[in-house]
Order: sequence, then structure tokens, then C-alpha cells
Amino acid sequence: MAADPRFQVTNLVAVGDEVAVVWGDGHESYYRGEDLRRACTCASCQGERHLFGRATLPTLKPYAEGAFHPVAASLVGNYGMQVHWGDGHQYGIYRLDWLRRACPCEACRAISSQNDQ
Repeated sequence: MAADPRFQVTNLVAVGDEVAVVWGDGHESYYRGEDLRRACTCASCQGERHLFGRATLPTLKPYAEGAFHPVAASLVGNYGMQVHWGDGHQYGIYRLDWLRRACPCEACRAISSQNDQ
């Protein structure tokens, strides 16, 4: 069974303060660096659950200079994208299915709001 082209990336680039993604179905998404960084999935940013249910809270510290500036972006396997930030942070992996569903373009937001009703 072929993978869904909506969740496959054909091109990925950090440009200015955005990360641009071209999807397998031709759709283009432009993610603001600040939005992506605030949604970082790493344990330092989101906290984590341990094996026995204890939780480590996220490290709450102010964002450093360059924190919202994506320097580079790369694919992680067939499932994720990793962004290298201007402050040196590079640990979070953004799942491709989450990224596509979080596309900020007007058409995708309209589809998302219809699905929520």
C-alpha cells in the first residue's frame, strides 16, 4: 500500500523566519518559526513521562536570541522534521502528519474548522 502523498515531503527549506514544506500532493505550507519553536516536542520544552508515571516538567527559561529563527530543517526518516534554531536548539521532532494538519494556510484552516464541527 502506497503512503499518503499528503504526508510525504518533496521539499523542505528554512527561509527567513519560516520553514517552507512542499508536500507530495503539491500543497505548500509555510510555518512561522515562532509558532514551530513554541510547539517544540522535545523533553526540555514539553517535559516527559518516565517509565513509572513520574513526570519531568519542561525547563521553563526565557527564549534566547535567535530562538525563533530556523537556520535549517531536515527530514527524520519518513515520519518527521527536525529544525535547527538560531540559538542552537535542535532536539524536537515534528511529526509530518501533525505538521500537515497544522498547516496555517487559509484553505487548510477552513478544512480543519469544518472537521471540528
